[in-house]
Amino acid sequence: MGRPKNYENMTHEERIEYHVKQRGQEAMVREALLFQIKDKYPSMLEAVDNLSKAADRIGDSLQWEGPQFVTCEEMHKLIDNKNIVRNLFHLDVEEQG
Repeated sequence: MGRPKNYENMTHEERIEYHVKQRGQEAMVREALLFQIKDKYPSMLEAVDNLSKAADRIGDSLQWEGPQFVTCEEMHKLIDNKNIVRNLFHLDVEEQG
């Protein structure tokens, strides 16, 4: 086998194959990271899941029913879950100084 081809010199089929391999490698890295987080810090994944669910509920309400159907309670859950995620992932460091 020779040297690997430059991306610019690849055919369309070779580029497709290259991207499939890249996505596969990235998926394996994400899976390993997810396993580590799930094993050591399950509360982090739970917090992200709760944030995602709150955002999904509000998004659905806004899209299908309109803003008048988004409750104050749903907004508070979204804000609270956002704050939990920011705290767990140390994204609020710049706010605290």
